[in-house]
Amino acid sequence: MQRNDELVQILEFLRIAIKMKETYRFTPKGEKGYESDAEHTWSVTLLCMLLGQRVQDELGVELDIQRMLKMAVVHDIAEVLTGDTKTWDVKARVSKEEEERKAVEEMFSPLPEDLKEDFLSLWEECEAKSTPEAKVVKSLDRVEPVLHRVLLGYGWENFGEEDPDNTVEFLDQRQLPRHEFSSVLSQLYEDIKEEAVSREMLTR
Repeated sequence: MQRNDELVQILEFLRIAIKMKETYRFTPKGEKGYESDAEHTWSVTLLCMLLGQRVQDELGVELDIQRMLKMAVVHDIAEVLTGDTKTWDVKARVSKEEEERKAVEEMFSPLPEDLKEDFLSLWEECEAKSTPEAKVVKSLDRVEPVLHRVLLGYGWENFGEEDPDNTVEFLDQRQLPRHEFSSVLSQLYEDIKEEAVSREMLTR
């Protein structure tokens, strides 16, 4: 059988990318485990499917839903090499963008040129929040861990002494700027926040 060089290149990329299944975040999961980047990515992609049309109708702009889904798939792929960074760790996030850019360039380098350009373009667009699609993905990326903690009943009990208090004020500081462009996404956050308060997962 004749060797297909492009498939070999794609396989080399997959050898790295598949490790998203074993790249863990700071979001708790059952039996003292943690959510993987692959699980988080699935949740963000599902949220894009559930809410994309509704945000489009609200904003009165035509969203490229397919591109948005692709963006959701690659938005955290750099963490295979860099690891997850706590959203509230300001010091650790100073060099995050530069480190992640190096990581995606390394990860995408084995791919055929067309895929390499497409993947890098999607990642850059998402990071820059330069389009309505990117803003939606970034908003859902930020709210997904809150949904995870509340809907699965974990709350914020895994925070240690060096981590922030589980207060509404602190959560609002991290969340609201990402959602303010859309009343649909802002309301999603407000609804899940109020559920967390009512279940005594958050304090005012």
